[in-house]
Amino acid sequence: MSRTARIPATLAAALLASAPATAWVVDLPDSLSAASGTVRLADLSLAPVPAAAADIVIADGGAPGEMTFVTRQGVLRRLVVAGLAADVQLAGSTRCTIRFGGGALDPATLQAEAERVVGTLLPVAPAGAPAVWASVALPPGALSATGSWTLSCERREPLPPGRTQVRLVLRDGWQSRDLPATVVVHAPGEMAVARLGVDRDRPLEEGQFEWRWADLAEIPGGLVTSREQLQGASATRTMRAGDPLRVSDLKPTPVIRAGDPVELIVARGGVSVSVRAMARQAGCLGQTIPVRNEMTGRLVNARVAGPGVVEWRR
Repeated sequence: MSRTARIPATLAAALLASAPATAWVVDLPDSLSAASGTVRLADLSLAPVPAAAADIVIADGGAPGEMTFVTRQGVLRRLVVAGLAADVQLAGSTRCTIRFGGGALDPATLQAEAERVVGTLLPVAPAGAPAVWASVALPPGALSATGSWTLSCERREPLPPGRTQVRLVLRDGWQSRDLPATVVVHAPGEMAVARLGVDRDRPLEEGQFEWRWADLAEIPGGLVTSREQLQGASATRTMRAGDPLRVSDLKPTPVIRAGDPVELIVARGGVSVSVRAMARQAGCLGQTIPVRNEMTGRLVNARVAGPGVVEWRR
């Protein structure tokens, strides 16, 4: 179901008469704690609003402890009266409860708490690596609370390196409010640079490369960032000294080469026998390659099970 409000015919006519404007959204929360007796549109909307509409009064004259509510249609009527309703979309809750008398939250305190919450979701840095850290950007605008408040995140799995959107939840006694935060996780990875030239098709080893810690949020994508990626890999191209190692430079190393004698295990049901065979092409672990049975001269397609061993199920 769409979250956009259904506009009555009288309001729709007024909208059509309004001058064209850049599309924008008013996103209503379920509830709001007001720091003063006056609530303006900028205080109410979870999404940024144009400067011309920010000071439109939505609720006024509220005494500490009092409660009122505002609906999407009520907000739309005020925008129509002000001549600012062109291309506006109403989203979020259809009705927002407002409680007056809350105090403004200290932005520095809120930011520090957001960084603490996000800090519990950071991945663990590898041994000997620089520490993992994150920058957290909260939505613009002042927030208020009626008393003690808490900030939490429902996510439990560690955040990946780079930019991620995280939903924080601000709980203020009787109400809760979503705070979408932009988090950039700066995690270290080992970037590999060739010490000397590396020939194409040559099996790769750690010692062929110089390993440098790099921030995974800042380096280009597609680079090899851990030594484990080299296991069982060969070079797809000839590399020069100083070349960074990319994922596209890796290919599985064949465990059998064309012309190698191999053990062909022929399995049928629960019975298997082994015969000598000759590989007709190179193969990596798990690949299917043609081999020639030395006893019969027959060619069969067998799966590479390990160095010098292939399997054929009849």
